[in-house]
Amino acid sequence: MRVLVVDDNIIDRRFIKYTLFTHLNICAETAKDGLEALNKIKNNYYDLVITDIVMPKMEGIELINHIQSHSPTSQIIAISGNNPYYLYIVKKLGIASVFTKPLDINNFLKRVEKLLFPNGLKANVSKTERVI
Repeated sequence: MRVLVVDDNIIDRRFIKYTLFTHLNICAETAKDGLEALNKIKNNYYDLVITDIVMPKMEGIELINHIQSHSPTSQIIAISGNNPYYLYIVKKLGIASVFTKPLDINNFLKRVEKLLFPNGLKANVSKTERVI
């Protein structure tokens, strides 16, 4: 499974990456803004893109539109503050899920697991395999 976490806030970005690894054994890649994410998406396929909405250089909404056009099988989760305008726009785009900050980590992990492992087949990688 390939996952990309896009957020301009380094603390949020690292927290999501760490949480995915410790709870679901997912080694996510990261990008600090939509433009960096776009460059990664052009060269790689991601099963899931988790993106913040408000970012410099390229906002999450523009990134979501690009992903839907060029990689329609990639799942997308958007994360945003409680700005009603952004939440409305993102929901209209028809993405997999929208979460608000602060992130409800239990619901977030359940949703990620459901999107990536729809048959309940969670990644089962030992610590030794992760190191190798």
